[in-house]
Amino acid sequence: MENVLDNVLMFVLGLIGLSFLVTIHELGHFLVAKWNNVKVNTFSVGFGKKLLKYKIGETEYCISAIPFGGYVAMAGENPDKIQEGEALNERDFMAKSVGARAAIAFAGPFINIVFAFVLLMILYMVGVQEPANKELIIGFVGKNSPAEVSGIIPGDTITAINGKPTQGWDDFREQIGVSLGANVELEVHREGSVQTIVVVPEELVIPAQDSTDSETKMGIGDIGIYPQNRVIVRLPPVAGSAAEKAGILQNDTVLEINGKHIGRYEDVVRQIDGSKGEEVRVTVTRNGDTLTLPMTPVYNEEYKRYMVGVQMGYVLFRETKFVRRGPIEALEKTCATSWKMTTSIFRYFGRLFKGQVKMDAFSGPVSIVAVMGNVWMSGFQEFLMLLALISINLGVMNLLPLAITDGGLLMFLGIEKLRGKPLSTKTQTIIQNVAAAFFISFFVFITILDFGKLSLFLK
Repeated sequence: MENVLDNVLMFVLGLIGLSFLVTIHELGHFLVAKWNNVKVNTFSVGFGKKLLKYKIGETEYCISAIPFGGYVAMAGENPDKIQEGEALNERDFMAKSVGARAAIAFAGPFINIVFAFVLLMILYMVGVQEPANKELIIGFVGKNSPAEVSGIIPGDTITAINGKPTQGWDDFREQIGVSLGANVELEVHREGSVQTIVVVPEELVIPAQDSTDSETKMGIGDIGIYPQNRVIVRLPPVAGSAAEKAGILQNDTVLEINGKHIGRYEDVVRQIDGSKGEEVRVTVTRNGDTLTLPMTPVYNEEYKRYMVGVQMGYVLFRETKFVRRGPIEALEKTCATSWKMTTSIFRYFGRLFKGQVKMDAFSGPVSIVAVMGNVWMSGFQEFLMLLALISINLGVMNLLPLAITDGGLLMFLGIEKLRGKPLSTKTQTIIQNVAAAFFISFFVFITILDFGKLSLFLK
């Protein structure tokens, strides 16, 4: 029951975060439309059936059933509903100048990008946790992983990737993630010596948790290395429990269960519960020694899952420090981060065409909601950083000239400005219908992938 409530809370928090970004996006369109005296019929957070609605003046404000988006419905904005030569009302969207319509279209993505910039600026001035050491000290190397095959061992320190200094684990994972099947050159320090090791990332695959589940392909690269010890036994095992009988002690660090790496508390829960009562082999480190201890999980009626009687915690080996910046430094850091976030989508698409990232790596609204909720429950600062990342990507994606996006409308307006007249209603309708068919198909495909990943976020 506790896990169900946690999962529900995760999705509720995620929906709140995504709905907020959608709301400010649509608010940008709404405010600039009103500024240009365009009649706005509807302001909706979500699509589909209207669940809650309230009319103020000429505009109906509502919350709709499908929460993954929103819209501002303006009078006279759909070319397929306007007959050639038909007179327009002066408050219709299509009756406004090219500049006014472009401003309305641009306002939504713009406010997302500005919001992210301001949020990052505030975060950097208030202070954030950042890597205290940008070098990567390896605590664990997966068996038969690309790292092990290349000769990397626990205790090695990675100081550069492809000739550039490392910037912490998150940045390293991103670079490895977009290098699937490519040669990656690492500068490795070991016992006073420096050597160059070339690794070839393989696709990251999350193993099945039990016989009824299937493995999840993530579509990104991985080499099988992890930071120093992260998950520990926080308290002494429950008296008489499977863990106590097996010899587990307080402060043991859990490395593996049945050969699968343990990076967080949820991994322990999944592996133990997924055993369905069959014996598991738990690999721990204790005072420098590595032990593999067999134990048999027991079903707990209260929690409705298999357990071994231990309570886990995290070891603070992330080696972070609290950094607060002045306005100038915060502005510089914000510009650098914003640029990296803004260009990330183009890097991913570029690597996709090279085969160094697979389609499985892309996330749709279901995964985005799950990730946002999960991160929010883990830490509010991390959630705000993720909120900024998604807000910028939402803005950038909507500026791409993809026919049914804000960028597509800007493209049509640019053509109209150059030609001195808009494309015919028929031409615009055909283009938008083809684009809509493509994006609906893409949305369905990504959503199917999302549901395949959903088990990764459930507790």
